[in-house]
Amino acid sequence: MSVSVSPLAPQPRAGGASLDVLRFLAAGFILLFHFGESAPRPLGDLIPVLWQGWLATDFFLMLSGFILMRAYGPRLAEHRVGPVSFVSRRLLRLWPSHIVALLLLLAVVTLATLQGHPPGHAEKYTLSGFVAQLMLVHGLGVSQIPGWNVPTWTLSALVVCYSLFSLSAGPLYRLNRPALAAAVVGVLGLGLGLAALIGHAFVDLPFHYGVIRALPLFFIGALLERLTAGVTVSQRAYVIGMAISLCTVMVLGSLLRHTLSDVVILAALATVLVLSAGVRFHESHLTRRLGRASYALFLIHTVVGAVALGIDGMLMHRFALSEPVHWIVWGLCVAAAIAAAFVFEAVVDRPLSQWVTARLNVSGKIRAE
Repeated sequence: MSVSVSPLAPQPRAGGASLDVLRFLAAGFILLFHFGESAPRPLGDLIPVLWQGWLATDFFLMLSGFILMRAYGPRLAEHRVGPVSFVSRRLLRLWPSHIVALLLLLAVVTLATLQGHPPGHAEKYTLSGFVAQLMLVHGLGVSQIPGWNVPTWTLSALVVCYSLFSLSAGPLYRLNRPALAAAVVGVLGLGLGLAALIGHAFVDLPFHYGVIRALPLFFIGALLERLTAGVTVSQRAYVIGMAISLCTVMVLGSLLRHTLSDVVILAALATVLVLSAGVRFHESHLTRRLGRASYALFLIHTVVGAVALGIDGMLMHRFALSEPVHWIVWGLCVAAAIAAAFVFEAVVDRPLSQWVTARLNVSGKIRAE
């Protein structure tokens, strides 16, 4: 009698699938927030939490710190990656695709203007604003007027986050859990205190205060990764925890805001992040594609919106579409932005990322030799 033993299937990575899907959903929330005012009825009137665009932005900043601490914390702590190499690689991962999206937006605005359809707020499309955005300094307080590809102020602020993270990841990585918990509270308190001095709520500070908003959120995410490292979550606990956390966000995000409710919402978003990072779901081609397309959706939805929502407005003006038909047309605009994100990821973002990575690897080998 012979016995054959099949090898055990490898366990999926904790957070591998759930974080990828979560990244895409956060980008989708930003899309709905920006497209929502052009809907037949403002989406925020139908779903009040959709007035709170800061929810996805703040979550995105925490997520960035969390993921980078998980991916690079050990290497930075053990000096296997140097600060200059880390920052340059992160910058070159984001910058090329950002430039392409910005140039596409420039082409759209230029062509529309030449055709007699200039943008509604010309003051937001200045040469100085374009150059600042091209150089990724537009989130550093150089201007108070948001323009061009507005959501990318976070990329500008993240460059500063990356720089400070590369220098502090080692000491942070070695903190014990009580010190990490105290650091989370301290960083949040610092952010709230600075926002109080400015005279504005911390969670949605205007983009020219982007660094003051981004740094605490980014480092809260990084500290949470260390604080919860090794924690695993069952799928049942994940579903229950996510339901409670998201209901908390939905309810509080629909009510009048104050500092306490903002902090509770941030805690609920942090819980969503920790739960998603600790649960194991099967990773598939789709979940990986969603994760990769999230950055493309974040970048390209403004460009698609400039075209699609402009056409939507012209159709409404010319044909006086009924509300049901207008909802269909608006829904097609949203679908076009999502489809364009997958195309942009496949045709622009992924090839550029691979090209840059190959050049950096070759350069690194040459220096090593």
